[in-house]
Amino acid sequence: MAMGGIGQEEEEERYTAHDSTELIQLEHHIVYSVSYQVPVIYFKAAFSSGTPLSHNEIFQYIIPEAYQDAIVSQNDHPLLCTPYWYIHPCDTRSLMNTMTFDLLDYIKVWLSVYGPIVKCSIPTSMFTG
Repeated sequence: MAMGGIGQEEEEERYTAHDSTELIQLEHHIVYSVSYQVPVIYFKAAFSSGTPLSHNEIFQYIIPEAYQDAIVSQNDHPLLCTPYWYIHPCDTRSLMNTMTFDLLDYIKVWLSVYGPIVKCSIPTSMFTG
């Protein structure tokens, strides 16, 4: 899948595993997909020890139950060429076409839809004022 590097953003957050006191570090990147012509959220998740989360642990600790049917895959980050998880962009265009919003707000709206799937939320203050 060919991807471009336009508009890459990075964010790191830490979460505590539900049944543990161990912290989970999350790193999020937004990368534009040239193939799908939509943004894609890439993320890396690791325990504080540095051990990456497995696929099962991603769904256990990161992805909320309401989003368990999300298509989350692992592939090399298109710019960093290291393994990252990502939400597959195949349905992004059709989903975004069902909503009405100012084109300048595209990334905010897109991130408000896709971000919660991987614990990458944006403050509601971005939509006010």
